[in-house]
Amino acid sequence: MYALIVMLMKNVIFFCRCELTDIYGQLYKHLYKDFNLIYVAYSEKELDILQTKFNITNVLVFVNEIHKIFKSESIDLNLCNLIDESIIKLSNSRFNLNSAIQQDRSFQYLTYEDCLLLCQTYYKFWDQIITKLQVNFIVHEPTSLFLNHISALLCKKYYAKYISMIQVYGEAKHCFLIVSGDNGYSDQLVQNFTNKELTEEERKRVNNFLDHYREMTSNFCNLYSAKKQYLINILYDSCKLIFRKILYVIKLKTKKLTLLDHIRIYFLKDLSILNELDKKWGKFLTLKYDKFDPANKYYYYPIHLEPEAIVYYWGDGIYKNQVKLIENIAAQLPPNYFLYVKDHPHAKPYREMIDYKRIKASPNIKLLNPSIPGKIVIKNSIGVITINGTSGFEGLLFNKQVYMFGNSFYDQCKRVIKIKNIKELREIIYSNLNTTFSDDEIFLRFLYSYLASTNTGFIDYFGSHAKLYNISEDKNAHDVAEGLSKYFNHIN
Repeated sequence: MYALIVMLMKNVIFFCRCELTDIYGQLYKHLYKDFNLIYVAYSEKELDILQTKFNITNVLVFVNEIHKIFKSESIDLNLCNLIDESIIKLSNSRFNLNSAIQQDRSFQYLTYEDCLLLCQTYYKFWDQIITKLQVNFIVHEPTSLFLNHISALLCKKYYAKYISMIQVYGEAKHCFLIVSGDNGYSDQLVQNFTNKELTEEERKRVNNFLDHYREMTSNFCNLYSAKKQYLINILYDSCKLIFRKILYVIKLKTKKLTLLDHIRIYFLKDLSILNELDKKWGKFLTLKYDKFDPANKYYYYPIHLEPEAIVYYWGDGIYKNQVKLIENIAAQLPPNYFLYVKDHPHAKPYREMIDYKRIKASPNIKLLNPSIPGKIVIKNSIGVITINGTSGFEGLLFNKQVYMFGNSFYDQCKRVIKIKNIKELREIIYSNLNTTFSDDEIFLRFLYSYLASTNTGFIDYFGSHAKLYNISEDKNAHDVAEGLSKYFNHIN
């Protein structure tokens, strides 16, 4: 009888890598009775955390399993062609093998032959594990490397789902949405959408959410204090950078790293002290931001952090050069319309100074100080133009037209215009200059389905954010597990 129950349970893989190991490990005690949980630890480091901290003993170690395949692997052109065809079909022609390779930043120091060998290896591993274990769900971060991108695509082939939990605005302090890790699509949002008129209670729920979100302060931070604090941060970061580089050089020379260590090799090599110091000090000493004038007619483009999944894989792999994209957007705008752009407020100066100089060289582009709240910029804009990301959703909440180049859960809202080719942008913008929106019934229904799809819980464990926000891990794990359980049980 027990064996029959186990067979009927849905099979869920938690792919544990870096800080995700902590949140996934905490979920075990809340989910193991209802689902057949399969833990895949990226390396021995994650394995140790799962075993010692969470007493999870039945764990596959990804790098060990990969090594078993890789040690006898040689380039097979027939297999490469099969992988290429599979990627094209399963990604709906968004990618092929070469474009998928290009998005993986950890491949940049490898030969093309080495990239193909790794692609074959990752393909075989995930194809075998998904079929052998009859996987229903893989839970991991949004696709950011080939090793998880191919697993997301193979899930589609075998009618499984690769899902990611992303932090979103909601009715609680911390909320998350479950989306496809491949493109940010939310099948829950579609499932919860209703064509029926909202009840008074449902309408009140949506309006309360909108009212709470739209409450905002117009006060800017003290730029003098911010600059003074920024100088302190630069001095600290510069010292840390030099020390880290010394350690990296020692590691590269003393450790025997193989091709399977390509992610570690990338992080060890991808650090030029001169470039990094130039970015930090050049921005502080010479970069002058433009004045934010809300009276201008302008569109807003939020500069996305790089490297990020939303720019690479969720952006279909064709908008990695954001500076050129910004220039092209500004060139499509009507006379006397500006494009306001700014970095994320939490972003330290990571772009080279030449990028900012190119942005400022266009007369109708205004580069804003990152300390200016994005809400203020969006609220006074004509519309938001973005690859994807939070600012596009915020634009919808302020009744703005949103133009999107990539993919996200909110592109299911009819107010989002998907731009397939930058050459289409001018005609589309010109034809929508006089378009205005209000809180109409269709929009309220979309927001209701969105709220019905969100779950209470904090999942942004990267960068020690859980400790920073004083998250109660036991209570949070219970909340997150509840949201996941509801999803597993109601989504086919």
